Formats: sequence, C-alpha cells, structure tokens
Amino acid sequence: MTNAAEKLDGLPIGGVPIEHIMTVWDRVEPILARVVKPETGQSLDSVRSQLLTGNAQLWVIGDFQGVVVTTIEDRPTQRVLFTPFLAGDNMAEWLDDWIEMQDSYAQYNDCAAVEFSGRKGWGKIAETRPEWKATRTIFRREF
Repeated sequence: MTNAAEKLDGLPIGGVPIEHIMTVWDRVEPILARVVKPETGQSLDSVRSQLLTGNAQLWVIGDFQGVVVTTIEDRPTQRVLFTPFLAGDNMAEWLDDWIEMQDSYAQYNDCAAVEFSGRKGWGKIAETRPEWKATRTIFRREF
C-alpha cells in the first residue's frame, strides 16, 4: 500500500500505513461508526485490530471527507479486493476517484475483481454503473 496520497481528479486519496493507524484513529472512528454496526458482525475494535495487524487496509479521502476499509481475500478460485466499509460526506465529489483508486490497487495486488457490501441504497448507485452487477443478496436473521 502506498503511504503517499494520490490526487486523481478531485480530493487526494491515501492509504494509511499500519504505523499511522492510531495517529488518525480519533478522526476515523466517528466516521466508521456510521457503518460499522452490530449486524455487520464487526465492531470498531475488531476493525481497528484488523487494520493494526495488516489484515485490512485503511484509506482516507481528502481531509477525512471519507474513510474506506478494504481487505484482500484469497478465495479458492480468485483473489478479490473487498470493501466492507465505506463512509463519509459529499460522496458524489469523491466516489468516482475512490473507484479509480480501488481498481488500481486491486490490479496492483493481482485481484480478479472488486466487491463491496453496503446498505440497500447502494444498489441504486450500482445500477447507474453498468460495469457493476449484483452477485448476491445477503439476508440476515438474528437469534
């Protein structure tokens, strides 16, 4: 992962090196709290732990306008860059730049695809992008 921010057409986007996770955590945590909910099976502590161990990557868009967590998953048939958490303000200003950055990062890491999970509203956004397709829907029942 690069520790230098790359500016595409809009805001700079940078991968945060492991040694700097705790330096930015106080700014990142309230943004991630919007999307890291109990029903995701994750907590802010578990996400932070994954970041600190290198099992997940942290990305910051601009001056904390957005925060993204990614993982690289080695599956039986392919390697995938997965985005379990993406949150921020004014996404219309930076989402296209993030997609471009994630695609470059995925290809650099020999991933065959990128995937993300999100709330139902993301389906409407994905429908406007012909290169994205829904591959599954997750239904959950808690006990």
